[in-house]
Amino acid sequence: MIYVTQGHEKGIGLEIFLKSYLLLSKLEKAQVTLIANQNDLKTNLTDLKLSQANFKDLKVIHPDADKKLPSSTTTLLKALEIITPEDILVTLPTSKDQLIYNNKNMAGYTEFFRSYYTNVNVSMTFKGVSQNVLLITDHVALKDVTKTITKKLIVDKTSTTLEFYKKYFSTIEEVVFSGINPHVGENGILGNEDIIINDAIDELKTNHILKFSGPFSGDTLHMHLNPSVNQLFVYMFHDQGLAQFKAHHGLIGLNVSMGLPFLRLSVDHGTAFELYGKNKAITSGMIFLFKQVFEVTKYVDKRN
Repeated sequence: MIYVTQGHEKGIGLEIFLKSYLLLSKLEKAQVTLIANQNDLKTNLTDLKLSQANFKDLKVIHPDADKKLPSSTTTLLKALEIITPEDILVTLPTSKDQLIYNNKNMAGYTEFFRSYYTNVNVSMTFKGVSQNVLLITDHVALKDVTKTITKKLIVDKTSTTLEFYKKYFSTIEEVVFSGINPHVGENGILGNEDIIINDAIDELKTNHILKFSGPFSGDTLHMHLNPSVNQLFVYMFHDQGLAQFKAHHGLIGLNVSMGLPFLRLSVDHGTAFELYGKNKAITSGMIFLFKQVFEVTKYVDKRN
């Protein structure tokens, strides 16, 4: 089953989902269940002038409303309550103030999952048409990046991602690492923090039979793209990797969580509050996501 949680009630999540759902085949629709607040769903259908009759086949779970928690959190918690390792979770965009766990605001879905499953190695990755990206640190202030990165973190997150890619997508053939400092530190002139990446690569080479390259300067890492090889690009911090990824892929990309008991996907864009209820949201990212979801299910079935 593919469970989809609604995201922010004032964002474009439900709009892009509903419009993309209508493009699915009958067989594909049968595999999708939406988890959404009942009033939020009705409001979106009305604002978007979408007939409820067009969604007669849509399976919907309405969790009990909780005045203390936003819909993004209540629908996500409901999904985590019922999901199994054979299922896929799709989370629609929300804002960081809408995800609450144990009375604390989470910095995003990834941080929510790390707390919920007490697993610091849940990794934020991005998958585009021609590139796979892993972030060693994600929602971390720049001043804390070098304090957070350790050899173990690099090894664990890279290994987890390699395992999950093989399980859900395809086997990675080469891993290409960025450095931390500009020009990978220029042999110590700009810093020595990059040494830790070399140490991590040495350990990874003893555990995995594939090619490891780098570290290379973060601003030129994308130039090592080889279309004939299935590569994973590993960046040390959030904007180092995502600036070039989003410039290249635009809305056509997936945010993929690695290290959970199941596969979790989301579009690579945000809530676009300014477009809410205007019937103007671009659905290409969600259409790409659905295409990838059903390719995953075929790939997993074939492997099994």
